This record gives sequence, C-alpha cells and structure tokens, in this order.
Amino acid sequence: MKTLADLLKEFDGRHLTEQQFTEQFEMIAKAAIYGGHFRVNDEYNVFIVEVEFYFHSEDDAVSSVHDFAMYHRGAVDWFPVGSLHPHRSGIDVTFERQGAYRASFLIRKYAINDEIISTPSYLPEDLIGYTGCILGDGPKIEWVDTNYDDTPLKRNPRIKVRAYNEQGIPLNDDNGNKQYDNRPWRFTKA
Repeated sequence: MKTLADLLKEFDGRHLTEQQFTEQFEMIAKAAIYGGHFRVNDEYNVFIVEVEFYFHSEDDAVSSVHDFAMYHRGAVDWFPVGSLHPHRSGIDVTFERQGAYRASFLIRKYAINDEIISTPSYLPEDLIGYTGCILGDGPKIEWVDTNYDDTPLKRNPRIKVRAYNEQGIPLNDDNGNKQYDNRPWRFTKA
C-alpha cells in the first residue's frame, strides 16, 4: 500500500466527480488511520482515528466543487503538501495545488496511549504541546509509516458542516433551520 506522503503528493483534485473525490479521500484516510502515526518529541505517539476531508476549488475551470466551510480557503498563502495547519477546530493536514484548489483533512479523533480523544481542538496542544521553542527546544513531530492492509473504514457525512449555495451563502430549509452538507467525507477506524 502507498504511504500517506505518496498519496498526498499524488492527489490531483482537478476535474473529479464527487464520487471520485470520495474514493480518493478514502484511500488517503486509510493511509492516515492505518498506515502510520505521529511521533512527538521521541516521547509518545499520536494515532489518527477519524478524519474529515475538505475540498474547495479556487478556479471553476479546474473543479466546480466548493467547500465554503473550509477555514483557509483564499485567506492565507498556499500550504505545501503535508503541512499541519492548526486552527480553532483542531489541525488540518493539507494537500492543495497552488492556483487551483485547497484540500485538507481535519483530524477529528485521535488516540494517545490507547485513550481516544474525540475533541479535535485538543490536538494542537497534544501534538505541539508546551515546548520551549524560544530556547531552541522546539517540538519534534514526525510521521512514522507502518504497514497496513485494506482494512475497511466507516464512511459518514461530516459533522455539522453547513451546506452552501454556489455563491457561498449558507442554506436553510423552509422552516429556517440550518442545512448540513451530506457528502460522506468523514472516515473512521472500523
């Protein structure tokens, strides 16, 4: 099986259907969940348990798929493939193509010492922690690849991701209730 790094580098989100996105995201999710873990400061491991994918085309000639809920669309410079992007909801792992699209997955659940943590906003602290980077003692975070097989994943819609129209306006139903995006872009360890 391919490594997470290989899959992120090879991903090409141009001209894909939503079904093709789902299939590509599932391959990446398997590598993230079953194919390795983060090693932090040579002290402990962080295992990914659940991820949610986001894709936002910056060019309609490349793709008509938009994800207006994505935090870093259009707001920041382009991230190199495999970058960690901490934000208020947790940490994204990015794999975007400059000038064409933004792509990332949010680590929704993770485990440390067999304890599953279901609050993704805790991950920046657990991964980056309280290290003294001013004195040259910064965090050491590395991805460690492991062998994995074709173990299935659970596939579900993302959690409370708003649905938007083509102009980026959040959608509500006829009663004024929020509508949510139902693309099955959340993958969980089986």
